[in-house]
Amino acid sequence: MADSRKSDVLYGVGCDAVQCKYHGHDNRCFADSINVESSSAQRRTETYCGTFVPRPPPDK
Repeated sequence: MADSRKSDVLYGVGCDAVQCKYHGHDNRCFADSINVESSSAQRRTETYCGTFVPRPPPDK
């Protein structure tokens, strides 16, 4: 199944956020760029993707 939202994947950037509009096939990110946020992070669990945008509901 092809991802029709965008043809360019951000190589090297995996994405597990299946409810994000930029999440694509093979758990890849299709955003133009990403912003990883949390200026005081000491561990990876203290960071988050500031690029996350909720996926719109499917058309009925």
